[in-house]
Amino acid sequence: MLPAHPDSDTTPVSPLPSLLFPSLPPHLRTLCFVDLETTGLDASRHEVLEVAVLRVDARSLKVLAEYEARVQPTRLADAHPEALAVCGYSDEEWRDALSLEEVLATVTPLLAGTLVAGHNTSFDWGFLVEGYRRTALTLPSVDYHRLDTASLAWPLLATGEVESLSLNALARHFGIHRPTPHRAMADARCALEVARRLAVRMSRGGHMERLLEESGGVS
Repeated sequence: MLPAHPDSDTTPVSPLPSLLFPSLPPHLRTLCFVDLETTGLDASRHEVLEVAVLRVDARSLKVLAEYEARVQPTRLADAHPEALAVCGYSDEEWRDALSLEEVLATVTPLLAGTLVAGHNTSFDWGFLVEGYRRTALTLPSVDYHRLDTASLAWPLLATGEVESLSLNALARHFGIHRPTPHRAMADARCALEVARRLAVRMSRGGHMERLLEESGGVS
C-alpha cells in the first residue's frame, strides 16, 4: 500500500514526477475533480446531497484547493430510497447541510477556468448544470472537454486487466484503499488517484499499443 495522502486517509499518493505534462497549454493546466452524491439518477427530478471538489494542477496532479459540503434536499418525496441508503443520508446527519445555492456559490470560483474531471463525469456535470439552472446562478466558464477516468481506463478493460470500469474495480486494480465509498470527497480523491496511476503509466508509454503488448495482444 502506498503512503496515505496527507489530507485524507482514503487516498494513497502515487510517486509522481514534479511535472508529468510540462507542455500543456495554459487553458488546460488546471483540473477540477468533482464528485456528487444525489437522491437518484435523474438530474431533472432528483437532487444533489453532497458535493466535493478538488482543484488540481494538471501538470503535477497535486491538489491546489478543495471543498466539500452536504446539501439540504428540498424534495425528499422524489428521492430514490436506495440512493439515500447508499450515501448514508439521514435527517440527523444532514441537519446542518447548506442550501444548494450556498454550495454552488462556493464551488463556482473553484470550477472557473478548469477542465472538469472525475469518474463518469457526465453524470456529475449534468447535475451541476441543472443545479445552476435551478438556483439561477451563472454556470462557471470551464473548458468544453471533460476528463473521465472511466474512459481513460478503457484500455485496461479491453486487455482484461479489470473486469469493469467502475471506480471500485479500478481502485481494487490499483490497490487504492476505499473505506468510505459513495461519499463525495472520498470518491473524488479516489478518482484523482486513479488518474495519477494512469498518468504515470501513460508517461512511461502505457498507451493502448503498450497495454496490448503487455497483455500479449500485439505480436
